[in-house]
Amino acid sequence: PGSAGVLPGHQVAQSWRGLWGFGAGLQNPGNTCYQHAILCPTRTSCTLHAMGAHMTRALLHPGEVIRPRKDLLMGFHRHQQEDAHEFLMFTLNAMQQGCLSASQPSGHPSEDTTLIRQIFDTCDPYLDISVDITVAQSVEQALRELVKPEKLDGENAYDCGVFLWKVPATKRLTLHSTSQVLVLVLKRLTQVSGAKMAQEVRYPQCLDLQPYTSERKAGPLGYVLYAVLVHSGWTGNGQWYKMDDAKVSS
Repeated sequence: PGSAGVLPGHQVAQSWRGLWGFGAGLQNPGNTCYQHAILCPTRTSCTLHAMGAHMTRALLHPGEVIRPRKDLLMGFHRHQQEDAHEFLMFTLNAMQQGCLSASQPSGHPSEDTTLIRQIFDTCDPYLDISVDITVAQSVEQALRELVKPEKLDGENAYDCGVFLWKVPATKRLTLHSTSQVLVLVLKRLTQVSGAKMAQEVRYPQCLDLQPYTSERKAGPLGYVLYAVLVHSGWTGNGQWYKMDDAKVSS
């Protein structure tokens, strides 16, 4: 538990070092309710301690069914149908918060560096970045719109894994790592009609990508413009053409 809040640059070993057999299953306690609104103030990362103790119990009773202790059931509510997936999501969220709480004395680490995120989370790889130019007059403005926090409320509210109901939240997309060559795509086709937007978009010769990354580091993250690809021209009387290296056909 002391190393639960993993520091940036420290990776968790995730390879299996041996076979441990199988553990015990969890008994369904029914629609019971244990209210525990905050993490235990006297024991750092109490959900992590509870899960560690539970794993020890489970491995000592293979093939049996054991009743989960109260500290692992604090997310369940009376008179609600709650299944194994909701139990898993609540537990992972609580363990994630425990990792962050354990690291408070050394500062405020990024959520991406914790034990839970390293095991269960992933980043989406990208070859290019598509940016919306509907309201943007420059590439920088389009990138600011890309990473701007998005409010989730109403029908789009967030399914909270702790309280198990929809709550208002914010979502933000940032670049976790940057590539050697950055490819930006200006989305010129409208989603409704598919018509091509013809407005001009300014782009710089040198672009600092640092403001759009997950972890802010000292100094700029500069990219120098290498090429611009522009599709222009007219269609041939509404026809499509296949253009190979040595032949053009309708």
